[in-house]
Amino acid sequence: MIQQVFSIVAPLFIIAAIGYFYGSRVRPEMRITNQLIMDMFMPALIFHVMIQDDFYPLQYINLVGAGIMLMLLSGLAAFALSKMVGFSWRAFTPPAMFSNWANLGLPLYVFALGDDALGAGVMLVVAGNLLCFTIGTYIYSGKLTGFEVLRTPIIVAVLLGGVINALGLSLPLVIDQSIEMLGRVAIPLMLFSLGVRLTRVTWHDSTPGLVMAAFCPVVGISLAVAICQIVPMSTLHQSVLILFGALPPAVINFMLAEQYNREPEAVASMVLIGNIASVVTLPLALLLVLSGWVV
Repeated sequence: MIQQVFSIVAPLFIIAAIGYFYGSRVRPEMRITNQLIMDMFMPALIFHVMIQDDFYPLQYINLVGAGIMLMLLSGLAAFALSKMVGFSWRAFTPPAMFSNWANLGLPLYVFALGDDALGAGVMLVVAGNLLCFTIGTYIYSGKLTGFEVLRTPIIVAVLLGGVINALGLSLPLVIDQSIEMLGRVAIPLMLFSLGVRLTRVTWHDSTPGLVMAAFCPVVGISLAVAICQIVPMSTLHQSVLILFGALPPAVINFMLAEQYNREPEAVASMVLIGNIASVVTLPLALLLVLSGWVV
């Protein structure tokens, strides 16, 4: 079992580590690459998954609802903890809610649970992005952003893919294969980009980072297990939700905190230390899932 867990998580961390060491040495400008991931490769991956004949969005309704519940409850728990220990709730709450669903989550689900988990992971990415660019930006900025989220390429891909799926349309094979090839770029490039991005954050103000590193897997997994007892889901979806709950904070938190000047150093430490800690916490979460202890 331990060898199986290692074989699943090792490629994730190896690719991210290659990105980290490359980024430390070369200091590449990743702005364009990250924009391509968010504007082209990730939307292509999502769109391709959604237009497949065997993809039925309604089968993910309970999972998406459970994922939203998990993020909101994690946020409430983080809000309460921040008030207790004296952290800024606007800086501490979002990293507890918005984790590495795409960069780390999608590869983790696929490597651990197989290609059947990709659709479930995609729907959680969509739900996470909707919350992040509405509630998340409100928390960081202190103001509502309207319907900006509806103009993001990922959400556009979801809407177009959903329409094509609902109408039962099929794209020409050459177009479908081209989109699939673009989507396949997303997963390894996201892991590499994650590693490069982590070179930008520091250990400064490490106390909230250490707290968050423990908070995310403990609270996330506990809430996911509890939600699985309440919301009816398949075993596969339960496994995805538990791994979803174990994920560390996403780099987007650092970017938003920097954009809105919301204690970016503290948020950076949460992202950095949380992702480093995931080298230990994610294998433990996988061990729980694959052994059947919590599913």
